[in-house]
Amino acid sequence: MAGRIEGKVAIVTGAGRLGNIGVAVCRAFLREGAKAVVGTDFRTDEIEAITEQVAADGYPGAFRLVPHDVTSEADWERVVADTVAEFGQLDVLVNNAGISIHGGVLQTSLEDLRKAMAVNHDALFLGIKAATPHLESAITRFPGGGSIINNLSMASYMPNATNIGYHVSKSAGRMLTICAALELGPKRVRVNSIHPGMTMTPILREALDSWTEQGMWGSPEEAEAALAAMGPLGVSSQPEDTAHAFVYLASDESRFATGTSIYHDGGIGLRY
Repeated sequence: MAGRIEGKVAIVTGAGRLGNIGVAVCRAFLREGAKAVVGTDFRTDEIEAITEQVAADGYPGAFRLVPHDVTSEADWERVVADTVAEFGQLDVLVNNAGISIHGGVLQTSLEDLRKAMAVNHDALFLGIKAATPHLESAITRFPGGGSIINNLSMASYMPNATNIGYHVSKSAGRMLTICAALELGPKRVRVNSIHPGMTMTPILREALDSWTEQGMWGSPEEAEAALAAMGPLGVSSQPEDTAHAFVYLASDESRFATGTSIYHDGGIGLRY
């Protein structure tokens, strides 16, 4: 039986760290029949380990993991051009890369705020701009056309006085998603966003350790339980859980969805 995204070619940013959402999305796409997935990241130290992990899954689609500075327009043009040159098409773009710089207004420097905006917002703009000319032709191959999926986190709708760079940049990404959906819809390119909540990635685990060291909780496990309790389900998510939402938006099952937000946050968003 054909997979849900059989024959599609995708680029997934922020896929350079074992155990993160980007890697889980790459693996899920290949499991669902993707022709090829190109993962990208500024990190290069785990390329070999991640490539081996994906190869061990045994799915036939091609996988590449390449260095990529998502804040560089030239790098975006290179990654997109290389992908199309090797695989002949581009059907899905996942803007997943992101950074978190802690601090409120009084603690955050302008430099750090601009860095957060560059990675969490400007990179989405650059990716959409570089990929769209190729995504437009996806409608000739698939009834759902091209698909752009932005990972915006529950931070995009949750105010936070101690992490403004992350929350402000993610909320700006939400408006960019809506505006791009309006513009690109006539080109049959869909633009949607996913808003993960408590997802147990390496970055979150490091944060739990840090908060424990600062005395905010007695242990990382206590911190995880307290944060998970913010939502009605009372549990945290694994990257593989979140990857299912990306598969849906990459597939033709979502061909009538654009400008849509999927709150994959365990119900925390019900409070906002």
